[in-house]
Parts: sequence; C-alpha cells; structure tokens
Amino acid sequence: MPRYIVVLCALALALLAPASTNAASSERLLAKYQPVTYFTPGDAFRPTTVETFVADSTLERFIPVLGGWVPVDPAPTVDSLPTAGAGWRLNQRTCSPAAGSAGAACYAAAWSAHDARSTVYGRVARLETRIVLQYWFFYYDDFYPYNPLTPDLIWQAHEGDWEVVNVVLTRQDDEPLYVGYSQHCNGRTRAWSETPRWRGHHPVVYVALGSHANYFSPGEHVFDQACLPAPVLSFFAQTGLPLPRDHVAKGSAAGPAAFGAESTAVTMVSETGPHWIGFPGAWGELEYVHAPGPVGTPFIGQSPPGPAQHAVWIDPLGTLASWPAG
Repeated sequence: MPRYIVVLCALALALLAPASTNAASSERLLAKYQPVTYFTPGDAFRPTTVETFVADSTLERFIPVLGGWVPVDPAPTVDSLPTAGAGWRLNQRTCSPAAGSAGAACYAAAWSAHDARSTVYGRVARLETRIVLQYWFFYYDDFYPYNPLTPDLIWQAHEGDWEVVNVVLTRQDDEPLYVGYSQHCNGRTRAWSETPRWRGHHPVVYVALGSHANYFSPGEHVFDQACLPAPVLSFFAQTGLPLPRDHVAKGSAAGPAAFGAESTAVTMVSETGPHWIGFPGAWGELEYVHAPGPVGTPFIGQSPPGPAQHAVWIDPLGTLASWPAG
C-alpha cells in the first residue's frame, strides 16, 4: 500500500476516534443511569416507539385562512415528517381524546396492536460544566381521571404524551448531582443523595395513573396549581371539590434488563437525529377537559411537541433550576 494512503487512513481514523469514543461514552452513561419505572395499576399504557404512533396518524397543518386543520399526508413515516414551518400536528386516524375513557381504550387498542417493545429515548447534553442525561418517554395517550372509580365524570386528556427524567452529572468525573422528573407543566428536582435508586445508579420513578407524571414516591400528589388553567381552578373553587391529585401506586415495573422486570430499550437521540427529532409540530390533536354542568368538554390547548421543542431540552440547566425541589 502506498505510503500516502497509509497516512490518509491514519488521519481519517484519528478524526473519527473522538466521535466514536464520545458515542460509546454516551451509551455507557445512559445505560449506567437508566431509570427504573413503576407504573400505577390500572394504567393502560407503557412508553413505546414513535414509529408506531406515526404509522397510525395523519399529518395535518393548520391553515389560518381556512380556520382549520387540513390533511397533508395520510401515511407519514418518521423519516418523512417536516422539520420546519409552523402549524403541524400528527392526528391518530381512529381515536379522539374528546371521547373520555372510550377514547383512552381506543388508543390503548391501537398501541397494543403493534406489540412494540418498551422504549425510552436517551439524550446526552454535554454542557460547559455539567452533563445532563435525559430519558424521554412517549405514550400514545394521556387520560387523567379525577376519580378512577368514576373516570368519565371529571377528566383531562390529550393525544400523545412526552415525559422526561433528567440526571445531572459533573462534567469532570461524571458524578451525579441531582435529578429532575417531569410533572405536567413543569417538574420536581431532588439531590442525588435523596433520590430513591436501584443498585445505587438507577433512579426509581413512580408513574402517575393516566397523566404519566413522574414522582419520587407512591401516594396522592396534588397538582401544581400553576399547571391548571383558570377555568379549571374556577370550577373546583365553585364546587368546593379538592384540587386534582395524581394517583400513584407501585405496580408493574420496567427498566434495565438486569432489573428482572420488563426490559426497556434505550434508543439514543440528539440534536442531529434521528430525523423525527426535528419535527416542530404537536404529537397529537387537541387537549380537552371534562366536567359536569356548564363546563362540558372544552379544548384547552394542543397536544405536546416533541422532545427538541421542550424548554428542558433547549436549556436543561436553566429549566431544571426553575422546577421546585420535591
């Protein structure tokens, strides 16, 4: 082999080595601190792959002059989603969150039909002084019943649900400092030394019934009032009912294969890929609340955007600093 080819090969390997080493290090860190998740009995959903959800959806765009949503692609794929522009959303073709518990059953059937494995999307954000590990969980549906025994009396629902668990490490020696668990419109943080863990490295997460908010312990957890729209707060004030609480109990579990329960695969994502991470639209149609009397079933917002559109992705440390300790 000519000497100049040998030199070129050596240079190419030298250039590729840092990226390869960095990727290996990222996979190692994500595996080392992968959460163990306990699900509340009665929840019909588990974190799953985005491919199945997209396959069941129509890609739509809001056209202001028409005042409504227009189908753009009846059969999108994760590789065909747009990565620019406004007004996009994915809309499940056969289900609606406005149907209450019947809608939740429809989403559960659609998800189950794919028999997709339990999945979490792992991201490593290497900042100047910290490394932030993010574990993004995607669920087909969010259906929160105020009283699980009468689920269609008072509820909140939206199609598609993104939740995240953050583990913050020192940049110098990868030592864990604290965690941040998503809960509704914000989340809670806790020092690593006070976080429940399995085998010392894996934070334990308790997932609330229907809403999939993440908690440090089972029990009844009152919603942060900042996450409740004014009409909802007004309804509870007028009726004298207690504010909504998340129902959290220790049921079936998932996590690292070594944990011995359902194994959750970690799929790496970053700012540059896979393609769907750049989708700027909503992962689902509208969000609804329902209550008796004059409230009815109004929509109160859009379904959530994907991970890269969330504040905690864009500014991890700043956003986590705004979350209360809990």
